[in-house]
Amino acid sequence: MLTKKGAIWRLFLCSLYFLPGFIYSSAALADSNCRSDFYDETTNIRYIHDGDTLHLSDGRKVRLIGINTPELARDNRAAEAFAQQAKNALKSLFETDKSISLVFGKDKKDHYGRFLAHAFLNDGQNVQAILLKQGYGSAITLPPNARFSACYLEMERFARCNKAGLWQKPSVIQANELRKQHLGFHLVQGKVKAIDINNKGIWLNLDDKLSIGIRPDNQSLFDIKAIKAMLNQTVIVRGWLNKSKRAQPFYLRLRHPESIQLLSDFSCE
Repeated sequence: MLTKKGAIWRLFLCSLYFLPGFIYSSAALADSNCRSDFYDETTNIRYIHDGDTLHLSDGRKVRLIGINTPELARDNRAAEAFAQQAKNALKSLFETDKSISLVFGKDKKDHYGRFLAHAFLNDGQNVQAILLKQGYGSAITLPPNARFSACYLEMERFARCNKAGLWQKPSVIQANELRKQHLGFHLVQGKVKAIDINNKGIWLNLDDKLSIGIRPDNQSLFDIKAIKAMLNQTVIVRGWLNKSKRAQPFYLRLRHPESIQLLSDFSCE
């Protein structure tokens, strides 16, 4: 949700956007905040695996923090729209210079053993920010690796509101239209019909179709009062859809406040 401070900042960005000769200024402002004044390591790339994963020259596999790009074809599943374009976009950033600088997350590896990092080009540009601005991925924050999260979300918004890349077509699913084929990462829109708080977490019911769970280990990140105020409101949530063991057929776990927005805050209008 948008705080008073956030609303003022967004108004400032919008006012700059409409100044003559300032078409890309909101993205440029966001990009400046996606830069880092230090790197944990500078090394070289061996090859690009997909839009958000790459291999270093020493064999390590790196998953880019804060972005999720469409999946390539695998396990008899067709490629998602713009999956190949996302891979090509990442590959093109290193056509002439294979060097890459990394800032590792607080959690340095995921459960697949991949290193988790923010990536930077030789000139200091943030790789995730570039891909998001081009519309080849969605922003996602998985704590404790939350650095640049607000910047990444703003870069995604820039692409989404300008219908770049995968945002050329509607990319938000209505909760009441969810089907089994939608399992995986998505943005979902629905009305919060009920909120339940118990010792297992906070649970939001979207259109009697999707159960949104905020587990106790992430609960301290959320403003409970603000969550309760979402009752009977339309929201956009993002994350990985799974089959649910609860009353609703689908389940999505929220790990960070930036993964749920009121529709009015998400809208480009």
